[in-house]
Amino acid sequence: MSTNFMVEELATTERLFPGLDRTLSDVPVAELESVKSPGLGIFREFGGPALMVPEDLGGLQAPLTEGLHVQRVLGARSPSLALAANMHHCTVLAMPPCPATEELLGAVAANKLYLASGFGEGRPAASVLVPVMRAERHGDGWRLNGVKKPCSLAESMDYLTASVMVTSPDTGEKEMALAIIPADTEGMEVRTLGDAQVLPGSETREVVLTDVDVPDDHISFLGDPQTLNSALATVFHTFELMVSASYVGVASGLVEAVLHQRRGSAGERIELVGDLESTMASLEAVARATTPGDDDPLGVARALYVRYSAQRTVARVAAHATELLGGSSYMISGFSTTYCTSARALAFHPPARSAMAEPLDRFVLGGPLVMP
Repeated sequence: MSTNFMVEELATTERLFPGLDRTLSDVPVAELESVKSPGLGIFREFGGPALMVPEDLGGLQAPLTEGLHVQRVLGARSPSLALAANMHHCTVLAMPPCPATEELLGAVAANKLYLASGFGEGRPAASVLVPVMRAERHGDGWRLNGVKKPCSLAESMDYLTASVMVTSPDTGEKEMALAIIPADTEGMEVRTLGDAQVLPGSETREVVLTDVDVPDDHISFLGDPQTLNSALATVFHTFELMVSASYVGVASGLVEAVLHQRRGSAGERIELVGDLESTMASLEAVARATTPGDDDPLGVARALYVRYSAQRTVARVAAHATELLGGSSYMISGFSTTYCTSARALAFHPPARSAMAEPLDRFVLGGPLVMP
C-alpha cells in the first residue's frame, strides 16, 4: 500500500542508494533485529559508509538534511541498523581534518569501511567529555588503556575511533583527543555486554584496550573538553540531529503500520503523522541553519532543544501507535514490542536532558554554553 508518508526521506534514500529500502523491507523485522542481523552487511553492500564522506575523498558528501532523511528511513526499517549507522556517520563528520584522517575517509568510501564510535564508557552520570581511557606517551607514539562501552558496530568495525585523555606534548595540559585504531590491532578485545535485548542488531558490545600502541598521526587533539570549540561543537551538533532523526524513524515504522492497517480513527492517525512531520521539520531547520565545523554554541543549543523535544514526541507517538496496533502485534508478532522499546532508547543517549537543564538555562540567560 502506497502512502504519502516519509515521501522526501524515501526519495532521498532511493536516489542515493537505489534498491536499499526495498532490500531492507524484504527482510523480516525479527531477522534484522537479531544478534545475527544482516542489516549492517546490506548497508555496506549498498555503499552506505560513504554517505557523509567528502566528495573529493570519494564519498557522497550528503548534506546534513539528506543524512537525516536516510537515518529516518533506516530507523523505520531497522532500529538496530539506524543506531549503528548513525554512530558511523557522526564519526565521519567529527573527524578533524588532517592527512591521516583524509586518507582514512578515502579508504572508508573506496572500501566501504565502518568506523565504530568509542566515546561511551558505561559510567552513569559521567560526562562523555571526560574519558577515563588514558593515552600515555610511548616511544614515537601513544599507548592506550581502558574500556569503551557501550560501543556499537563492534563486530563489523574496520576501525575504532576512541576518545582518550592525553597530556599534550605542546602545552603539558590534559586534554581530550581522538584515537583511530584498526580493528585488528593487538591488545584490542571485543566482549559481550550483558544480556540486553534492546537493539541487538547494532552490535553493541564492550571494547577493551590493553597496551594498545597508536602512532602520532592517529591521534587528533580536541582541546579542553569543557570548552565548546569548533571540533566539539561539530560532534554535538551533528550527533543530536542525526540520532534524533534515527529515532523519529523508529516511531515512523510504527506509524507506517498504523496507516497500512488503518488502525484507529482518522483523527488519531493524522495526529501521529503530524507530530512526527513537525519534529522532522524542526530537525531539518536546525540542520540547515548551522554549518558543521563552525564554533557555534547557539547551533549546538538549538540541536539540543529539538533533540529533547523529539525525545518526548517519539516516546508519545510510539506508545500511541503501539496501542492502536493492538495486543496481538505487541505480544505475538513482536514487531511493535521491538519498535516501542527501541524508541525509548533516545532518552539514554548523551547528554541526558537532566544533565543539560542547568547548562542550557545559564546559556539562555546569557552565559557560555558549557557541556557537563
